[in-house]
Amino acid sequence: MSNSDETEIGRTLRASTEGFIVGCRVEQLSAAFGDLVKARLTDDSIVYGLIYKIDVEDDPLVRRLVLLDGLDPAMIEDQRQNRLVPIEMSVLTVGYSDNGASAYGLSRRPPLSLDPVFACADLGEVQTFTDNLGYLRMITRADPSQVPIDQLLITHLRNVYQTRGADQTWAAAAIREVIELLRHDYQTLIPILETVSRTLPEIGD
Repeated sequence: MSNSDETEIGRTLRASTEGFIVGCRVEQLSAAFGDLVKARLTDDSIVYGLIYKIDVEDDPLVRRLVLLDGLDPAMIEDQRQNRLVPIEMSVLTVGYSDNGASAYGLSRRPPLSLDPVFACADLGEVQTFTDNLGYLRMITRADPSQVPIDQLLITHLRNVYQTRGADQTWAAAAIREVIELLRHDYQTLIPILETVSRTLPEIGD
C-alpha cells in the first residue's frame, strides 16, 4: 500500500517510548478502541500501537452550551465541527519497523509532535505484523492502572481475527500465547478466555 492510500486518523500531540497521544477532529474520527495504528516518523521508520483509550474533552463553549434549554441541533453540529479541543486517542506502543524489518518492543524513539498517525487497514501489513505474536507481550505487560489489558486483548484478538478472514489457526496460536503470558495472572486470564469463548466461540474451539 502506498502512503497516499493510507488513512490518516490524526497527528501526534505528545509521546513517549511507551506510547503516544493522537489528536484529531470530530469528522476525522474513524479509529476505535483496540485498533492497530502506526505513526510514520520523519526517518520513515514506523511505530505500531493499539488504541486503548479515546477521550472527548470539553471546551469553554461546551460548558456554556450544556446549560441551555432546547439546544439547536445545528448548534451542536457546528460546535462539534469547530471545537477548540481535539479528540484524543491514547496508543500503547507494541512494536516498530525500521528499514522494513519489524521488531516487537519499544522503538528507539517515539513519534514527534504532529507526526501523522494512520490506521493499519492493509491486510498484508496486518498479517505481516501479527504473524509474530511477540507483540502481545507488550499488552500483557502494560500498566493495568492505565491500560484495560483484558478488554484491549479481547478487542484486538477479535479485530485481527476478522481482518485476517476468520483465521482460526492464527487465533488459536494467539490464545495459546496469551495463556502462556498470563499463566500467573488468572484474575486477568480467566475473564479474557470466558469472553472470547462467548463472543467468538469458533476461536475457542
